[in-house]
Amino acid sequence: MKDRLVYSTGSNGAQDVTPKAAPQAAGLPPLGQRVAVRREKQGRAGKTVTAIYDFQSSERQLEELAKTLKKHLGTGGSAKGGAVEVQGDQVEKVLAWLNAKGYKAVKTGG
Repeated sequence: MKDRLVYSTGSNGAQDVTPKAAPQAAGLPPLGQRVAVRREKQGRAGKTVTAIYDFQSSERQLEELAKTLKKHLGTGGSAKGGAVEVQGDQVEKVLAWLNAKGYKAVKTGG
């Protein structure tokens, strides 16, 4: 089989491998926001979730934060009604992650 050039971006046949800048996600600025973290079970057919309340952000920013948090924890969840819910009893991990991001996360409830 003959060697042939399949793709080229330059005139000399060398491919352009310059790294492209990743698009910056418009994240939620923590600004020392106080957020409440608690474990909930009621109304969820006995399943435990970790709920995070009192964010001062838009729904879009809340969804982006939830996506990042779920990816960090390796679990499912959702962002709805101004709160983030993460599957399972993850209170301590969520508190640590939020404090590392600059939020003032406090544990509420029992």
